[in-house]
Amino acid sequence: MGRPALVAFVTSLFTTAAAFAGLTVADRRGMLDFLHGKRGDVEVPSINGVSVEQARDLLRARDLLLTLQAERPDPAIGAGKIAGQVPLAGSRTPRGAAIQAFVSTGASAVAVPTLTGARPDDAVEQLRNRKLSPGRRREEASETVGAGLVIGTDPPAGRSVSPDAEVTLIVSSGSAKKPIPKVLGFRLSKAKKLLEEAGFKVGTTRTGSSDYYDEEVVIKQDPADSTLAAPGSAVNLVVNE
Repeated sequence: MGRPALVAFVTSLFTTAAAFAGLTVADRRGMLDFLHGKRGDVEVPSINGVSVEQARDLLRARDLLLTLQAERPDPAIGAGKIAGQVPLAGSRTPRGAAIQAFVSTGASAVAVPTLTGARPDDAVEQLRNRKLSPGRRREEASETVGAGLVIGTDPPAGRSVSPDAEVTLIVSSGSAKKPIPKVLGFRLSKAKKLLEEAGFKVGTTRTGSSDYYDEEVVIKQDPADSTLAAPGSAVNLVVNE
């Protein structure tokens, strides 16, 4: 073999070796998977229970994309976190493929029922039937709901809350008390009008005697003026003879 032929042979040998080494490295890195029919498949990681951004980072590290699907309730996974994926973790999929994910809205929401006018014990039973937790009761005056009955709730009726959420019952203490007007020195007809305009009524009337007032005018009232009493309360009067 002549020198030129030997040089050509050696050069070809080195070129082939270099090419082989390059192909080996590329194959190990998955760059030639298409030659094996794998098309660059990678293992799908688990993204359940993590935030959307964390899921996106986990998939990006494997050359995968994230596609968000519909939201759905999940009692075991907090709202805003991934609650399901397709394909499942552990399966293989081509690089660049999109992984579908569902986002949790938390546990199924429960609507607070309307309890106005109910007895507190009945209201508590209705709350428990809806998997809600009756909270501490508080009283408020009401002109429309009788004392001892439920006025409303906190959160209000119709509000969507999570199961086991605490609901406070607001119970009526009756009508708000008002000050009784002064009717001393007025004739009975005028005193009656003043009391009724203030939301009260005349109770018993009897006669008495006083040198400080004119005849046929009120000389005493019970309860006294400025006393706080529930609307509709009776005020007893004594009229001067």
